[in-house]
Amino acid sequence: MYGTNNYGGGFTQQGGASYRPQQAQQQSAESLSLDDVMQGGAPSAFSKDDPIGTSVEGEIVEIRAEQQTDFTTGEPLYYPNGKPKPQVVIHLQTTLQDPNRVGDSGIRGVYVKGYNIGQLRLACRQAGVGDHPNIGDHLKATFARTQPAKTRGYNDAKIYDYVVIPKKQSDLNAAMNDPQAGQQQYAPQQPAYGQTATIGQPAGLTASDRQTIGQLAAAGKNAQEIAGLLGKPVDQVVNALGAGSGHEPEF
Repeated sequence: MYGTNNYGGGFTQQGGASYRPQQAQQQSAESLSLDDVMQGGAPSAFSKDDPIGTSVEGEIVEIRAEQQTDFTTGEPLYYPNGKPKPQVVIHLQTTLQDPNRVGDSGIRGVYVKGYNIGQLRLACRQAGVGDHPNIGDHLKATFARTQPAKTRGYNDAKIYDYVVIPKKQSDLNAAMNDPQAGQQQYAPQQPAYGQTATIGQPAGLTASDRQTIGQLAAAGKNAQEIAGLLGKPVDQVVNALGAGSGHEPEF
């Protein structure tokens, strides 16, 4: 289940969009612990007995595309037209712990296939990350409902809802929820000699930007870290901190 099948050409997912295995992100060096590997790989995030409403979430540490295989024989699966049946395999760093797994790292696998590929694609587009999530993004998957099987004798399909938070926004959320926020005093960084400082309201920043900068500074983030989280030039952040302090930057 965890081996990647290498086959040429792309395959077509629901909606007619072409998806190629090489488009998936490469495995993170730390995605699976030694204990995970020795115990047969990371366990699935969901089980067949999960009730509707069950959710799993965490940071994506690995994502890849591969061909579905038969659960019993391990043989690759194909559509009637001969095209491989695709699935997206995502490993999440969760806070889950199984007492029966020695050294459980919390890594859990989410398998996205069939109708759910379109569900994941929609969530990614809504999050502004394109057609698929990336390593470092935060993913929440929820067993939302079942869909009656089209073929007699088959189990009803399980439909999942997904929420994707891009890495930058995820980092920002973590910084804003820092338990040390408000407990540290921040001294605004001064512009380097010869650097132009803007007095008053810094150009290019909205009122919301300035408020967020102040909150991140109170959480102990320096100008460079804040600029990286917000995607703003460092000089704008420095100027905003200087303006927010009520003092004219010194040279």
